[in-house]
Amino acid sequence: MRGYFLQACAAMTLSVVILGGTAHAQLSNAGNAETLSEDLQKAAQTPTSDVPDPWEGFNRKMFATHMFLDNNLLVPGAKAYRAVTPAKGRKGIRKFLHNARTPSILINDILQGEWKRAGKTTSRFFVNSTVGFLGFADPAAHLGIESHDEDFGQTLASWGVSSGPYLFLPLLGPSSIRDGIGAGVDIAFDPLIYIDTDPARFAQYSRAGMTGLSVREPLIEPLEDIQEKSLDYYASLRSFYLQARKREINNGRTTYDDLPDIGEFEEFDDLE
Repeated sequence: MRGYFLQACAAMTLSVVILGGTAHAQLSNAGNAETLSEDLQKAAQTPTSDVPDPWEGFNRKMFATHMFLDNNLLVPGAKAYRAVTPAKGRKGIRKFLHNARTPSILINDILQGEWKRAGKTTSRFFVNSTVGFLGFADPAAHLGIESHDEDFGQTLASWGVSSGPYLFLPLLGPSSIRDGIGAGVDIAFDPLIYIDTDPARFAQYSRAGMTGLSVREPLIEPLEDIQEKSLDYYASLRSFYLQARKREINNGRTTYDDLPDIGEFEEFDDLE
């Protein structure tokens, strides 16, 4: 019985970790509900006729399933989490979870040839893990060391791998073939999964569940607002995801022209 329970927990953990990895990357500014709401409003006003979504029929069915689970599982859980956790506590938890993702962010910085960003990632981890009490505080930001997110989907994009079809899956949310594969690789970058002890497994499950709640809680009002005002909620979220993802892959750049030369990975250019 214990084995079946652990297997079920592992499956749930995998789902939430992917949510916490991919979705957290796309919604890295979720703590600023006002900014997120503005971005969603812009996405709702963006024409979607040219958006590549060859699996739209399947995606919309999965979206309907997701909405049922979201309304009956994620939102109530996120509201309960908000009710019992003060705002400062939720903010500290978001910072802690981001700090815990640092090993994966650092690896992807290096794989993309982003040496300056890798240096900042290392500095932030050292400062916040010590003076910042394992990341619950962010003294690195006060020192001018800005945070950023990276994941293996972004790394693949920097190597020239195209996104593939847009994909929406229940609980996992918006993604693509490339980013879905990237999320799986990011799990492999997490050193905690290689520690096979009961405390380590408990830490994995706890962090995964907390990540899901921490990602969903700031989105309660913004997503409710866009759902009420949008003529096509599915299309609005798709547009927002694709725009946010493009911005993240460019690391804030408007073109790829100034992306660093990663030399040894040039053979990936043929995969476009």
